[in-house]
Amino acid sequence: MIDSIKDSLEELVDNSLDDSTEREISKVLVELISNSGEVKGHEFESVSEVLEFLQQEDLKELFFTTDSYSLFDPPPTFDD
Repeated sequence: MIDSIKDSLEELVDNSLDDSTEREISKVLVELISNSGEVKGHEFESVSEVLEFLQQEDLKELFFTTDSYSLFDPPPTFDD
C-alpha cells in the first residue's frame, strides 16, 4: 500500500526536517472559542489580513449569527 507513495512521502519528510528550506506563511488559521464552547474558525491568506480581522471593534458579534445552526435548532429535514 505504501509503495506507491513511498518516494513522495520520503521527500516530504526530508523537506520538513531540512533547516535550509526557506519557510513562508501560506495561510493563517484563527480559532475563536466562546465561554459557551462555541468555536468559529477563520482562514486568511496573510498576516496583515489576520491583524485587520483581530482589530475589529467587537469580535464577539461573530458568535451571534442567524445563518449558522446551533445545538438548539431542530435537525434539518430532507425532501425526497
